[in-house]
Amino acid sequence: MSTSEQKQFRPRTASILSATALTITVIAGTAAAPDDLGRGTPGPAYPKTPNEVSELELRVTVSHRGGSDVYPEESMEGFTASAKDGFLPEMDIQFLEDGTPVLIHDDTADRTLNGVSGPIRGLSLEEWDSATIKHPNGGPEAETVTLDEALDELGGKVVMVPEIKPGATSAEIDQVLDVFDARGLTDSLIVQSFDFEAAKTIADRGYTSLYLMGSTMPKESPAEIKDAGIEWVGPSKNLPTRDLRKLDKAGFHVAPYTLATAKDGHRLPGWIDGYFTDDAWTN
Repeated sequence: MSTSEQKQFRPRTASILSATALTITVIAGTAAAPDDLGRGTPGPAYPKTPNEVSELELRVTVSHRGGSDVYPEESMEGFTASAKDGFLPEMDIQFLEDGTPVLIHDDTADRTLNGVSGPIRGLSLEEWDSATIKHPNGGPEAETVTLDEALDELGGKVVMVPEIKPGATSAEIDQVLDVFDARGLTDSLIVQSFDFEAAKTIADRGYTSLYLMGSTMPKESPAEIKDAGIEWVGPSKNLPTRDLRKLDKAGFHVAPYTLATAKDGHRLPGWIDGYFTDDAWTN
């Protein structure tokens, strides 16, 4: 039985979409609950968020981990709320013991999940399904999300920004890109990695590639990065402005991470093309 077939029989405790519709989060006095996900209505499901990279209006707001200061980290609630309000949902890909790609930032469960603990690669699909995601503000917990589930809901409808986490093997990188290929998502994704070879592979496979880097310039020169076909770079917000400008002048779309709120994003220099934030709603 394939992974996608198994998902049809997942013993979920409640509908993800129902939970989303019933959850109201107030940020700085502004209601931010996704009360209408567009299902069953004519036209695009998420009209505020483009579904192709070529349609993006710069500068873009990337909702880091689905808005992890507002919604349970890497939850369907956060992803759909981000898309509904015009932000690009960002997520991290890890792997279970059977190779199923799932969405979680850490390589262990303990910080963000209840009901399971230890390395993600040591969890079974059943254990993953039984876990819940903690709420950052004490609200309702959320159900865990597999890559297939996120793509079923959002794939091709909005531009998504998945990261293949460090530690993924070359076979696992190809596995994820094969999933994207099978769904025809080449034009709808900005795929990111901290690993230069992985970022190069992503570009070679025809995807918009974003090379993540820290608070210092990477060992690769801007020319080397450009020659690899990489179009976007995601430096730490702590990278000196002179280096950010160097990357901009080299022709990259520069999107620093991770800002606390969208208000911080508005303070960035005008030549910045995007930014990652844990709270895209407070501006």
